[in-house]
Amino acid sequence: MNPDQLIREKPLALIVDDDLSLRIAMSAVLKKVGFSVIEVDNGKDGVDAFKKSRPDFILLDVIMPVLDGYKACKAIRSLPGGDYVQILMATGLDDSRSIDSAFEAGANGYITKPLNWTVLGHRARYMLKAGRAFRELNKSKTRLAKTQELAKLGNWELNLNTGEFICSKEATVLLGGLSKDGILRLGDLLAPVHPDELSTVTKEIEAALAAQESFSIDYRIVLPDGSTRYILNQGEILYSDDNGAGVMLGAIQDVTQLKAAEEEIRLLAYYDGLTGLANRMLFLDRLDQEIAAAKRSGQKLALLYMDLDQFKRINDTLGHHHGDLLLKKVSDVLQRTIRGTDTASILSRVQSASVVARLGGDEFTILLSELKEPEHAAVVARRILKEIAGPYMLEGYEVSVTTSIGISIYPGDGLDGTLLLKHADTAMYHAKNHGRNNYKFYTKALNVEVVERFSIERDIPKAIEDDEFALYYQPKINVKSGEIVGAEALIRWHHPYRGLVPPDRFIAIAEESGLIKGVNDWVLKTVCSQWHQWKSTGLDPGVLAINLSGYQLAKQNVLEAIAQNEIYDLDFSKLEVEITENILMQDTKGNAQVLQYLHDYGIRIALDDFGTGYSSLSYLTSFKVDTLKIDRSFVMGCVETPKNLVVINAIIAMGHSLGMKVVAEGVETGEEFELMKQMGVDEVQGFFFSPAVPADDFARLLLEQKD
Repeated sequence: MNPDQLIREKPLALIVDDDLSLRIAMSAVLKKVGFSVIEVDNGKDGVDAFKKSRPDFILLDVIMPVLDGYKACKAIRSLPGGDYVQILMATGLDDSRSIDSAFEAGANGYITKPLNWTVLGHRARYMLKAGRAFRELNKSKTRLAKTQELAKLGNWELNLNTGEFICSKEATVLLGGLSKDGILRLGDLLAPVHPDELSTVTKEIEAALAAQESFSIDYRIVLPDGSTRYILNQGEILYSDDNGAGVMLGAIQDVTQLKAAEEEIRLLAYYDGLTGLANRMLFLDRLDQEIAAAKRSGQKLALLYMDLDQFKRINDTLGHHHGDLLLKKVSDVLQRTIRGTDTASILSRVQSASVVARLGGDEFTILLSELKEPEHAAVVARRILKEIAGPYMLEGYEVSVTTSIGISIYPGDGLDGTLLLKHADTAMYHAKNHGRNNYKFYTKALNVEVVERFSIERDIPKAIEDDEFALYYQPKINVKSGEIVGAEALIRWHHPYRGLVPPDRFIAIAEESGLIKGVNDWVLKTVCSQWHQWKSTGLDPGVLAINLSGYQLAKQNVLEAIAQNEIYDLDFSKLEVEITENILMQDTKGNAQVLQYLHDYGIRIALDDFGTGYSSLSYLTSFKVDTLKIDRSFVMGCVETPKNLVVINAIIAMGHSLGMKVVAEGVETGEEFELMKQMGVDEVQGFFFSPAVPADDFARLLLEQKD
């Protein structure tokens, strides 16, 4: 049976792409909007699949092995039935030359990667609808009457020799009645055309008639009741027996709904669905236009790149729904705060008054044009910092938020949009690294910092593999006996080129890049192995404490890592995991479960830097905590600042009343030690006894104590 005669329950889509993961995602989207799907991975197989199955819609990649998308498209168009199938070309190339090549090859549409899946679904459905309409239109050459009845099309005919003009009843209705005297003229076809388009439409149709060529044009018409509709008008030459031009047959169709659908697709393509702000594509287009204008006028412009501080914590604690509510409210505040200006849109006949865009997640950009002085951008940034703080009510939850802003200035910080955006992003991270809730201008020195950051991120996996990390051990002393009863293991990085890299330089980078699990696993394995080695030589190192990063603690599979180290026959009661107060605030339920499992293993839990965080004291009863470690900032200043003693005394009393051991960090003088001893702490550590030392040096301290 001819594939055109098949009756399908669902429209058939053919996906031609050499990327398996993309084909899977494309297939899921098309199935969701009602297609059945077949897939192939190169252009040649795509042509063969079309011959066999005659799909209704083809999603065709450009760059593929064997036969590229352009050639495949041309080949399909040359096959029987290939004239009408809807072909949407997809590629990572978005330059005008590539787009022109796609349409020259015969594509009906063009979409760039990365794909917007929502837009793809809409495009496929509406292209399918358009394809069906055009298929019916072409069948009207032989079955015109039935086609008009089914597709609600109108037709007209112009005798090129006599000038006689005939218009069907359906066309007359579509065009609003035409001539009042009942005599139809060619001019009546153009009478309803919108005044703004009349000149262009008239010239195009007259030029086609003069050259005796076919034409296809869509335009607006104004009906007698004042309403506006979109009309697709197509004309085609029919030749006489002597091969001379005889008549021009035309067909018109009301495509108002199709135009509305196209506008909807364009809105989806260029505006953020959650906040209604411009998205990255539209913002970059607007930025390029403003750069061109600033270049002509010799003026400056500023690009502000902002990111909400610790937004992930809101998603983790309240859920993504509340995070989305916050993003909507923040976008409203930004639009009220930023001065309005006309923003030219690449959407046809659409103007946007917004200079604010959401790039994704909690990242926003703001474009300030016609800037006289860079300080004016700082004024706007300060206003944003003030207004963005909130508080916001999110379905019963009151939330406050801060933001960090990076600023780049044209032309000093870059001559194109991509560079300005990159430099503003760099400045934003600089603002975050300097306390958040502030703004920073881009400087060339920041590039050095960014390059170093990326270099460290790149080198961390190699450091684990090449054993460049080392653990240093700072002894913990029992206050009553004066003996070493354990140690805190502190990571150090002996970089082959940078030398000794302190943990505060690379731990945060490891956390943000997702490499922290590998670092934590290395720390745990090294401690367990070292403990086993010391025990095998008759040394008792006591309780060894490790600082596992609490970043996404519940997702780090800590228990699995511990189980892998059981080969070292470690007495887990001799292992202590130190966490900070802030960790208790993140993913409370998940972290509580992890800490409970650790406790069940016999592993001790210590709350490090106690007194400097902002967690509720109720967490001390909710989590399994064995040890409180008084932050060194209280201990090191306790002699000069007596008020510190009040805080220390309160922490000791609270810890002991809850059955916890209390450790004082940062003890550097004999006077501080005596004060801690008198106040009743259980253990101390600090430079008064020993700094953190390599494993061999710590072993010598244990031997000296043993002797």
